Amino acid sequence: MREKNTAKLESLKQELMALKSLVIGFSGGVDSSFLASVAFEVLGEKALAVTFSSEVIPEFEINEARKVAKEIGIKHQILPVQLLDREEFAQNSEQRCYFCKKNVFSMLKKIAGEKGYQHVVCGENLDDRGSFRPGMKACEELGVSTPLIKAGLAKQDIRDLSRQRNLSTWNNPSMSCLATRIPYHTPITEKALAMIEKSEHFLRQFGIQHLRVRHHGQTARIEVSPEDMEAFIKKEMRIQVTNELRRIGYTYVTLDLMGYRSGSMDEKGQTE
Repeated sequence: MREKNTAKLESLKQELMALKSLVIGFSGGVDSSFLASVAFEVLGEKALAVTFSSEVIPEFEINEARKVAKEIGIKHQILPVQLLDREEFAQNSEQRCYFCKKNVFSMLKKIAGEKGYQHVVCGENLDDRGSFRPGMKACEELGVSTPLIKAGLAKQDIRDLSRQRNLSTWNNPSMSCLATRIPYHTPITEKALAMIEKSEHFLRQFGIQHLRVRHHGQTARIEVSPEDMEAFIKKEMRIQVTNELRRIGYTYVTLDLMGYRSGSMDEKGQTE
């Protein structure tokens, strides 16, 4: 397995060197951090990581992106984006991710052109092809490169190689924007996003990493890993969580017995 991953890593390096200079859509997550690390290794100053800051990205993720970019050594830029100003996104249709990626990666292409970088790349991996990701269509239309896919790298490959490179992100949970907690065709509002972010921030203080707070109007549907469910049975925990989430604005606080799963909002035509 290690030899196979080494071959994939060499393939990725060749892909990146062939691009000569590039801008990376950088979230600070497992995939984009690994991509940024390898890009910086082979291209140095000819690689730029850009992180989008918007209403749908939790503040702690922006801070994490700053920290990881510094850890890697790559040039890094924070780019503010007002997604809720765009009606096609805020309406929250099944193509929400398409409209988001079309917008932000168009901005990346503009930055690349202005700063003299030849290509824009994203951190999609081989496993992403098997899930509902309309944003990938937008990237294809814009000519955004997917070097991790071209090198045949799946999520576990990236985690293993990230660990070998001593990247702090190697075992981080998957991230997704706050809008993915809201069912399709329910308008995305600043209030809803703020409630979700505050609720998830509160729950992380209990050491819970794999979690989502799904926003169903007055109801918060909490998803956590099966091993974390037992904590919610304890009276003290139930009271703390219920009181805090009701203070945040929810009337009803529920625990999803199926547990945390990426893409649960897609199970009946919803999204991750």
